[in-house]
Amino acid sequence: MHIKPMVATLEAPPNTAIAPPADPRSFTFQMPLFRPGTHVTQNGKAEKVSHVILRRRELMVYLVGHEDPVRPERLSITPSMFTTQRRPEALSWIL
Repeated sequence: MHIKPMVATLEAPPNTAIAPPADPRSFTFQMPLFRPGTHVTQNGKAEKVSHVILRRRELMVYLVGHEDPVRPERLSITPSMFTTQRRPEALSWIL
């Protein structure tokens, strides 16, 4: 008995552009960015960030005119867009 190996080949039809495989990871993502001067909303009221600190491994946001810190989950803010792609930047300083 003679067994013939079967090999499947995929060929694109002529004059058809083959799209590169889609990257499963995105190069951009959104994340809230709390920094001094950022406008946020707390309980429907517009507020402004005074300063941000890490206390016991937790982020605490201080608002202008308030003494007590606020947890970031209680604030509404428009997320900022970030990228994981490297961008070459020109040197702006002299050695």
